[in-house]
Amino acid sequence: MSSSSPPLSFWDFVDPSKPWVFGNGKGAFDGFFNFVPRHYRYGPWHVASNLMLGALAYLLILAATWMRLNPPSQHGGWMSLFHLGDEHYQPYTTAWYATFAIFCWMAFICWDVMYRSPMGKTAWISFTLWSWTTVTIRHGLLVLAPWLSSVRVPAEILRFPGLLSASVTTGVWNFVLFPAIALFYIKDAEQRKNFIGYFTNFRLTQLHVFNIFFAVANGAVLEPRRHLHLGDFAAGVVMVVTYMLFYFCILDRLGIHLYPIFSPRTPIAIPSLLLVIGACVGGFNFWKGILPQGELM
Repeated sequence: MSSSSPPLSFWDFVDPSKPWVFGNGKGAFDGFFNFVPRHYRYGPWHVASNLMLGALAYLLILAATWMRLNPPSQHGGWMSLFHLGDEHYQPYTTAWYATFAIFCWMAFICWDVMYRSPMGKTAWISFTLWSWTTVTIRHGLLVLAPWLSSVRVPAEILRFPGLLSASVTTGVWNFVLFPAIALFYIKDAEQRKNFIGYFTNFRLTQLHVFNIFFAVANGAVLEPRRHLHLGDFAAGVVMVVTYMLFYFCILDRLGIHLYPIFSPRTPIAIPSLLLVIGACVGGFNFWKGILPQGELM
């Protein structure tokens, strides 16, 4: 928010008497997002967006109900599918050393973002940092997995969310959002030049480009490898939906518009949300085809 805005509490977000968009109209970060058209930032949500979000919520409830009522035949339900045997977690192998090296590098980038970037810890409001952190955590868990069996299931749960979020970050940001913002939303030539320069620096190139390579190495190349199942798809959807709720219910109210094409105040949110659905379904089918089929490996 603007530096002159009073601090907000949790109750401000749930108090129905409060306005949906906080602030005095100057905008978040002293007007940083004012390049986004005003009708994307203020006013009621478009009826089509409301219908779309309602339909998505209904479908998610149906899917969750189906998964609850139709667990796999293995003892332990869906969680049993995330279990791999001890033989899949061996220390001091080539894969283990590669995982350890990548974890150290990704952790360093997290430190660099936290303490040396202009946004600092605020950068974690972005889906990009959610994705980078997910992949980093999975690397770290697999480093510990040979000695600490309790981290193995969480590591497996994060396999597809890491692959999915990195795919979305690399694909949607580099080929949809970045060119759309640079070409259509930013009109001033100098501001556009600064925007392009900032988002192609070393740090953000790591986050937006190299993220996919680290995610693939960890989730689809290095051991342990296994096939994907519906539990993986559910884990990926949970991550995406959690960020969507955070974006629409928190960031939108603070006037933070990292991804203008998802503004619920215009019909443009409809193809954007369909793009997200397509990314989830297409990403699952793609990585399911890449990873081994049949028995766990």
